[in-house]
Amino acid sequence: MPSHTCRTLLAATPEQAYDYLSTPARWHEWHAASLGTEPDAPRSLESGASFEEDIRAAGFCRRLRWQVLAAQRPALWEAVATMDDGSRLRLRYDFAAAGGLTQFTRTLDYQLRPLWLRVIDAVAGGRRIRRETATAMRALQRHFAQRTPGA
Repeated sequence: MPSHTCRTLLAATPEQAYDYLSTPARWHEWHAASLGTEPDAPRSLESGASFEEDIRAAGFCRRLRWQVLAAQRPALWEAVATMDDGSRLRLRYDFAAAGGLTQFTRTLDYQLRPLWLRVIDAVAGGRRIRRETATAMRALQRHFAQRTPGA
């Protein structure tokens, strides 16, 4: 199962970072793969919550059905998603205080079901997803850098 982990420092408290990042309706603001969610709840989602998301990742549009597994403010948020073809994703966010900043760790594990998707992922998809994620992490850093302290 492919796994992608990235870390970055955010100019926010763990609570601020958690509240923003555990609100899937805001993902499209910093991650270009996210095309939007339903319902578009403007709040952090708790364990047991479910939502759907449209994405475009590695050049493919997909519909994900998410279930939040863990919501432990301000340290951890985790959810799993399924797709119609049986593919699955696990997304985990970890937050740790780091000298007035937040060390944010994002881990994405996925299992692709159709053979043709596994082949594409092996050839080019994984590299493209890593590039898209790196771009998203930079956008996330900019988002928090532009915020007013304490906001």
